[in-house]
Amino acid sequence: MKTNMAAVVLMLPLTALAGKNVIQDTIEYGRVLSSTPINSAPVARQVCHPVTVSQPAEHSTGGAILGGLAGALVGSRFGGGNGQNAATVVGAIGGAVAGDRIGANGSKDSTRDECNTVYEQGEPTGYQVVFDYRGKQSTVMMNYEPGEFVKLHKVVTAE
Repeated sequence: MKTNMAAVVLMLPLTALAGKNVIQDTIEYGRVLSSTPINSAPVARQVCHPVTVSQPAEHSTGGAILGGLAGALVGSRFGGGNGQNAATVVGAIGGAVAGDRIGANGSKDSTRDECNTVYEQGEPTGYQVVFDYRGKQSTVMMNYEPGEFVKLHKVVTAE
């Protein structure tokens, strides 16, 4: 059944011309004026690039304690009376801050990928072609880009 259907479909152009006298059967060309692609839906893809991220240093409790003790020891060597007590406190605070900074690992840099979705135009599904044939403009849809000229099959019949 399918073969018979295919045969009938293939015979349709011949049956359309049956009973008619073909006077002329030629190939002619029309000059293409424009060819506009008919684009498919946009295609999404991800674009990733590495980004360096700095993380703040963690505090060092041990470094702060050792620094504070060392600062207090150094501060206690200066001044006398209340001045010596003040120098000890200032030395302890300064030593604690310095010890924390020195004991900390510093800032840690890590790299991670940062991704964005980019939409790009897909491949054309066809072309809308405007052409000139003997001074008359016509438009046709084609599956391919025709180039400079479009091929026209001209059949002239008499009834």
